[in-house]
Amino acid sequence: MTGVPLAEGVDPTLVSPGVGAFWALLALALVIILIARSFTVHMRRIQARAAEQAEADRQAQEDPQEGEEPIDGAPSSPDEPPREGGTP
Repeated sequence: MTGVPLAEGVDPTLVSPGVGAFWALLALALVIILIARSFTVHMRRIQARAAEQAEADRQAQEDPQEGEEPIDGAPSSPDEPPREGGTP
């Protein structure tokens, strides 16, 4: 195997990446752990908000609030005449 020439008198079996590489790897591992934790927190918030929205939508479909404006100006009761611009 041909590689980078070593300095004179250095035994290739005794050479290691060193303390600097250890600290760099440790810092990289910590950053990855923090990013993964942040990602997990954000995903839980998104899922919780989606569940709340689904529940609110379900309740709105089951129990519509009184006094809501009908779509297209249609009368809200059969006795009420149609509003202007609405369908007859």
